[in-house]
Amino acid sequence: MQITFEELRALPLPVIRTILPGWVATHVDDEALRPKVEAELLRFIGGLDEGALSTLRDDFFGAGETWSFFPANPSARLLTRAYMDHLVTTQQVEHEERLVRFLAEGPSRRFFICNHLSYTDTQVTDRVLVTAGFRDVADRIVAIAGPKVYTDPWRRLAAVSLHTRKTPQSNVVATEQDALSPRELAAIAFAAIDDCLALADQGYIPLLYPEGARSRSGQLRPFLRASARYLAQPDVQILPVAQTGSEHIFAIGETTMRPGPVRLTFGLPFCAADYPGKTGPLQEAFRRLAACLPPAYQPADGEILA
Repeated sequence: MQITFEELRALPLPVIRTILPGWVATHVDDEALRPKVEAELLRFIGGLDEGALSTLRDDFFGAGETWSFFPANPSARLLTRAYMDHLVTTQQVEHEERLVRFLAEGPSRRFFICNHLSYTDTQVTDRVLVTAGFRDVADRIVAIAGPKVYTDPWRRLAAVSLHTRKTPQSNVVATEQDALSPRELAAIAFAAIDDCLALADQGYIPLLYPEGARSRSGQLRPFLRASARYLAQPDVQILPVAQTGSEHIFAIGETTMRPGPVRLTFGLPFCAADYPGKTGPLQEAFRRLAACLPPAYQPADGEILA
């Protein structure tokens, strides 16, 4: 069932309550699993009062409309975790002790650095953390998201289930920012960095995908130099998070998701202050992230920065 933003805006709240479970279930590419997902979501939506459903609708239409921070909608978060439980068939978590160390030591400004395979990467990370007993960590993640995340109704529903901070993409990979001048883009980008640092001061954990776009081969791609600005702060602590499997759950070019296994490996955390220079922390994050990836996901060449 394909539906546009305009069609969704025209629907009264009772109709949204009726069609939402089925619309979500149509994005599950598994005939046996689809009715199970729809039945569970029918029960979930049926339990939401009108106020919660109205807030979900408002947050959905408001997400991505400005260059700002969008907190997760509680109902969308529970809904997304419900269907992701069906889509992640098995999960493997490696080096949890590094996550515990990251949370307990070093500066209080904390950032996750992750490889980028799929539009569902952050949802998979959220689901794995919750299931592994780190719900508090999952609830604090802020995905640093480019404009594309908000431009499709299905992807926007996923975004509304997460904390996100909308930011421009680098000119190296951007495709939807032609209306903004270079000066405007720079101002918005610097504001996003300031916001993420402020959010980190409040206990959130910004999650950055420094490749800037999903890898079509699965191999780790060079990091965009512009990403260095997020990390080039002496009071930032960084944890590399290597993910595999999400690219099979929501493959590039697909509009539906299929169940599959995933793996999350935590790298060795480090402090930005130990790697001086504008790109020092970013280059070290690349090396530590690459060290956590299986052979098929290793970088194709020796380049670290694009």
